[in-house]
Amino acid sequence: MKAITALVFAMLVQGMVLAQKHTISTEDITHFWEAYDALASAKSKADSISIMQQRYLDRATEHFKTFIRIRKFTAEEYVTLIGKYPRFWKSVRPLTENIVNRKDEIETVLQTFKSELPAFEIPDVCFAIGCLRTGGTTGDKLILIGSEIAAADKRVVKDELTPWLKSVIGNTGDIVSMVAHEAVHTRQKGVNKNLLVSVMNEGIADFITELISGLNINTHIHDYGKTHACEIRNEFNEAIRQNSNDLKPWLYNGNSAGNRMTDLGYYVGYAIAELYYNQQPDKQSALAWLLDRNKYEKIYELSGYREDCK
Repeated sequence: MKAITALVFAMLVQGMVLAQKHTISTEDITHFWEAYDALASAKSKADSISIMQQRYLDRATEHFKTFIRIRKFTAEEYVTLIGKYPRFWKSVRPLTENIVNRKDEIETVLQTFKSELPAFEIPDVCFAIGCLRTGGTTGDKLILIGSEIAAADKRVVKDELTPWLKSVIGNTGDIVSMVAHEAVHTRQKGVNKNLLVSVMNEGIADFITELISGLNINTHIHDYGKTHACEIRNEFNEAIRQNSNDLKPWLYNGNSAGNRMTDLGYYVGYAIAELYYNQQPDKQSALAWLLDRNKYEKIYELSGYREDCK
């Protein structure tokens, strides 16, 4: 009887371990560079598109299929970008191919979040090559990383790129920082229902990532924000008073920001979170609130950020 009980217990433990298992996948990166190399045999653009479709997109892992659906990547877009920025792709290749050797670093950060972040469940992580439009996004218990952006560093060749890409590429703090930021998003709950909540959603992800891991994907934005803190604060507060829901001045505006610093909403949301968190005596409770988008309007009020700089 005792032997049976022990066996049942062992099976239950094994089942729990299996249920908690997560993956860090780099298979789609391998597929991309195989398709990239095969482009040398193409005799026309149509051939190139066919190669990219068959050798890369049609071989997508299940998680990369989600990425393709969310971001609407196409074989034609890949072929166009490869032809437009040949020196960039050649320089970023070894950095993306080396991600497979950095899984232990990523696992360490995910385990840190597991131990420090309330009710955090480690998601699967899928590294793929995107179309220079996203460093990272999330699905259901899933982190999707655009490795050509996330893995880029100061060694990549940027002279072919657009001004916005030049400002982003090499400034996202490395793949581990990107995974950490997106990991927070997998834990946040509630809906991004307006400008305020959307800005706080991103800024809070930056704040919590830095609080727990010391990492930040947007140091250049935060450095600029701190230097221009008062004018940014007053401008944002005025947008909220006007009930504006226009994200363009604040988020995801890399191609339309002009001479303005891109994505200043990341700094604004971080600043609100920092003010609120520092005032709270119960840090665990404060952290739980920061993960609940339904609390973001109240956090904005409690933080004091809504009061303009004089």
